[in-house]
Amino acid sequence: MSIKQLASGTRMTRQAVTKHLHVLSSAGLATVARQGREQIWSLDQQQLAQARQFLDRLAQQWEDALGRLKSLVEEPEA
Repeated sequence: MSIKQLASGTRMTRQAVTKHLHVLSSAGLATVARQGREQIWSLDQQQLAQARQFLDRLAQQWEDALGRLKSLVEEPEA
């Protein structure tokens, strides 16, 4: 999609959308190609799936750690 298409229907400016797309591109999650005068952006589904798997593992590690902390804090004193 073009930046104009991505920004339409949102409260984000085209400049803000562009900035976010460049961050995604730097992370290898988005690519851009020229089509005439427009830049057409697309997401790399495989890279996004890998990022999601990593974030899911990280979230599980945090859940486990917080669960252990909760057990220690709520454990009745002997």
